[in-house]
Amino acid sequence: ATDVLLIDETLCVGCDNCEKACADSHDGLSRLDREAGTTYAHLHVPTSCRHCEHPHCMADCPPNAIQRGVDGEVFIDETCIGCGNCQRNCPYGVIRMDSAPPKKPSLLSWLFLGTGPGPGEPSKTWRKKHAEGIEKPKKAIKCDMCAGIDGGPSCVRACPTGAAIRVSPEAFLSVAKLAEEN
Repeated sequence: ATDVLLIDETLCVGCDNCEKACADSHDGLSRLDREAGTTYAHLHVPTSCRHCEHPHCMADCPPNAIQRGVDGEVFIDETCIGCGNCQRNCPYGVIRMDSAPPKKPSLLSWLFLGTGPGPGEPSKTWRKKHAEGIEKPKKAIKCDMCAGIDGGPSCVRACPTGAAIRVSPEAFLSVAKLAEEN
């Protein structure tokens, strides 16, 4: 791993702003599961990509859709064919296959025509309620550390208490050691 998302449970208030911000930054699909993962002392490591130094997910990607960015982030580009090899090869279980949610309509369209998921209504919930019986093609999704978005990862920026941080594994180990000593 080259980058780990940590949540300090002594600061986290469980508002889920990190997941909501991730979903807002990625077409309604969060790449983060705040509650899943392991906890060491008061440091929680949620299910989110760790941007491995030698990513297993890249090993068997037929269209080479998984790339490494200039800042070290591992991301999946639009050439993904949905084969699922990356999901099977990821040792951390942070890649999943999902179809794109419906686009959110304008507020007026939603109010007057009832189209699409409304404000505060998760796209996945709406999609399940309004399934058309036709399965849409799925693509691989995972954290890309909000590559191309100014200010860095939206999960960290959206945390009102500063509980969510991204660190290198070495920094995590030193912080975890301090947490165990206290």
